[in-house]
Amino acid sequence: MKFVRKILVKLLGLKGYLSLVSRIYIRLIRLGFYKNKYAELHFIRQIVEPGNVVMDVGANLGYYSFFMAKFVGASGKLISVEPIPLFCEVWRKNLRKIPEAQKVLFNCALGTEAKQKVRMAIPVVDGVVRHGLTRIQENPSEKHSELSFDVEMSTGDVVISEMNIQRLDFVKCDVEGFERYVIPSLSMAIEKYQPMFQIELSGNENRTEVVDFLTNKGYSIFLLKHGGLSTIQKSDIFTVDQDFYFIHETQLSTRKNLINSGIDIK
Repeated sequence: MKFVRKILVKLLGLKGYLSLVSRIYIRLIRLGFYKNKYAELHFIRQIVEPGNVVMDVGANLGYYSFFMAKFVGASGKLISVEPIPLFCEVWRKNLRKIPEAQKVLFNCALGTEAKQKVRMAIPVVDGVVRHGLTRIQENPSEKHSELSFDVEMSTGDVVISEMNIQRLDFVKCDVEGFERYVIPSLSMAIEKYQPMFQIELSGNENRTEVVDFLTNKGYSIFLLKHGGLSTIQKSDIFTVDQDFYFIHETQLSTRKNLINSGIDIK
């Protein structure tokens, strides 16, 4: 498979390769494939409803964005954030059939403060571009990546303030271990809207800080099991390796259809 990827990159170029594989992936998900392997992505259909305002932080090539934008419908809105310009180009191609009124893309990174430039790096492992592992390059002398980009950094609340929205229902966040900086940057939005979160949390320190931050804000922790959300205690957060869901105490009654719902998506 690695050999095939290398050949495709040589033949199509990196942008062409990413466009091809992401288009195929989205088509397969639409057809119902990979329901076990990518259960969280299929579960988006249960979370996002017409008229919702949703946010995709770390949108990458648009895997989640495509379905989130589709499900909010004409009366809803998708706010996507992706720092890598190349990925933004592919994102726009993948969402080209979604009406412009339903989507907006911010080409920036999110963090604790606004900055003119931060360095983002895409790892290249054994000659294969690992586009799903893009992260901030904290040490400029790092050699783990052959691809890097200087991008602007904003905060979550600044991005939200630029949108004329009356609600924020759901936030999906996957920023490769930097969630502990991104989630607090949405503090004002959390206080105002209490959105539901789906977050990938790698690294014990990162996981601890995000869980502590959100539980102190009144959120409960859930995991996706058997097609529904099951609660988990803070003491058990290091025993699992999957996305975490967080629902605010004020939203538990409106999200009860998701909790232990027994929806079978397998």
